Amino acid sequence: MPDLTLLQDILILICLALANAYLFSWLRQSPIVGYLVTGLVVGPYGFHLIGAVHEVEMVAEIGVILLLFTIGLEFSYSRIFRLKTLLLRSGSIQVTTTGLIVFACSWLMGMNLPAAASLGMAMALSSTAIVLKLLLESGEVDSAHGRISLSILLFQDLCVIFFLVSLPLLGPRSHEFSAWTFVRAGLIMVGIYVFARHLLKPFLRGILRTRSPELFRLTILALVLGTAWATALAGLSLALGAFLAGLALAESDSSHQVLADIIPFRDVFLAVFFISIGMLINIRVLTDMWPFVLAGLLLLSLIKVAAGTLAAMAVRYPLRTALTSGLMIFQVGEFSFILLKQALSVGAMPEETYHLALSVVALSMMFTPLIFGHSHAIASRIAGWLRRSDEYETSEDKERTGNLEGHVVIAGYGLSGRNVAHTLRKMHLPYIHVEINGEAVHLARQSGDIIIHGDTTAPAVLEGAGIKKASALVLAINDPSALARVIPTARELNPDIYILARTRFVANIEYLQKLGADEIITDEFGAGLELATFLLRKFHISEGRILKILSTLREEHLQRYQQRDLQTRNLAGYLSVLDGGEIEIQAVPDDSPCLGKSLAELNFRVVTGASVMGVVRHERVIYSPSAELRLEAGDTLMLLGEDQDIHKAREFLHGHSL
Repeated sequence: MPDLTLLQDILILICLALANAYLFSWLRQSPIVGYLVTGLVVGPYGFHLIGAVHEVEMVAEIGVILLLFTIGLEFSYSRIFRLKTLLLRSGSIQVTTTGLIVFACSWLMGMNLPAAASLGMAMALSSTAIVLKLLLESGEVDSAHGRISLSILLFQDLCVIFFLVSLPLLGPRSHEFSAWTFVRAGLIMVGIYVFARHLLKPFLRGILRTRSPELFRLTILALVLGTAWATALAGLSLALGAFLAGLALAESDSSHQVLADIIPFRDVFLAVFFISIGMLINIRVLTDMWPFVLAGLLLLSLIKVAAGTLAAMAVRYPLRTALTSGLMIFQVGEFSFILLKQALSVGAMPEETYHLALSVVALSMMFTPLIFGHSHAIASRIAGWLRRSDEYETSEDKERTGNLEGHVVIAGYGLSGRNVAHTLRKMHLPYIHVEINGEAVHLARQSGDIIIHGDTTAPAVLEGAGIKKASALVLAINDPSALARVIPTARELNPDIYILARTRFVANIEYLQKLGADEIITDEFGAGLELATFLLRKFHISEGRILKILSTLREEHLQRYQQRDLQTRNLAGYLSVLDGGEIEIQAVPDDSPCLGKSLAELNFRVVTGASVMGVVRHERVIYSPSAELRLEAGDTLMLLGEDQDIHKAREFLHGHSL
């Protein structure tokens, strides 16, 4: 009878991991916390339910390899080359500041230099997996604090590779490593780069020609494991090789398919990885040294919040936003487990310090969802205590905005905000932008836009933009939490102002209305209308009918969510004066047989049944054109008639059936 010990251990792990992940998800915690708790329960320091600990660690190593591989896939050489100020400046400040402070504190507390340096590198990292998941769930990925947090996290992910290479130099066997180690790493990167540029694409095309998904997946796994094995033979880590493999495959045309195929494997093996980390957490350390664990957690959290805040302020973000970003990345990340384990294996860190650090890391990850949910309130309170204004108006700004009255305040200088400004400029209506991103403000001022730098949620900033004398406020921002704060603030400062807000989901409309917004535009509904428009054009539906359909949908949307008590404003009533009639805007084709002929010669009304209500020529409208008017190239006709009449007119102008 075969030995079923390993199968039994894996079954226990999967069942407990499933139960704990479900429990912690129900408690609005990350499933990662559930995996850590599972390892804590089944491990050698818990109830010792698992006997094949070494085999579990080997499976966990595959999870690490796949994690680094997907990180490499998401970067690519070209993307790294395009990384600019936000990522490099903020990320380097956060990692350097946190690492140096942790190193200094550890060394002053009596640790040797290798252990202090190892801790500095490990504790400088935060959890990309947890923070990104929470940002996605809250819809704050595109917010100011979301962008700065993700920039710092991406820089940390890049630093992991450098840390993995550097850690062996801190151990007792550091004499085995020399400059040649880094030269070998460089040669491997160059070799993989050359392979990716010249050999990988034709190789993958050959595999894809077989039309076999199984062969494609096997090829990808072989490339990942083969590269990891090659770097291990060169004296580097398996994780580094996996990252380089991902970096190479990111340049291929199949990178998205590779990512889609690998993610399910990665998530399963990563669950085992976090379970294996939980198995390493010594419960006795938590119980016997809990004052040191809690003190370490508190001190480290303060250091990381301060470093993250400083990093955001260095790229000219206001204090409240910077504090929010710092609070979101206060935890220690999944890569820290890898670095701590590597430091222990090379002898750079004593076992007692290792277990203490593991406890701090695990607790910081467990507290992340709680801190994340209150980060905005905490940041606002701290900013108020420090009495820092989020207003960055210069004397020139005040001079330009002092005489504004009846203007529109546009919150955000993104694409939506700039489009609104462009429309207002065409109509000669005054406006002013408010933007939280310092770099965007600098670009806006160079282009001549009136803009002030600050956080729209701050009353001082709104007052600086002349909110009390403004006629309208347009909130063209992607931050639900900011919308929830700025709408009541603006309504309090100017009860009569018209507030037009943008949000991502229809489900947010009623909530924003209760806060005081007059109208809400949703990306979700707008995207649906765009899809419907393109689809109707594909089926050759007339433009007039498309306008009526879209207008009806908009009106139903407004009545359902925003204007139940108002009478209909359906545009379809203005588009037709006949029951069932249509107004169509139809350009005369350049090769139309009707060119050069008058409406009388064409006998247009009799032949088609449609009336020509106007002709658009050289950006001018000729209303009720005479029968002697001759059609010219570039003309656009305004047609009125029944559906079938409009269709006949279109065919008549084209000279063939449609």
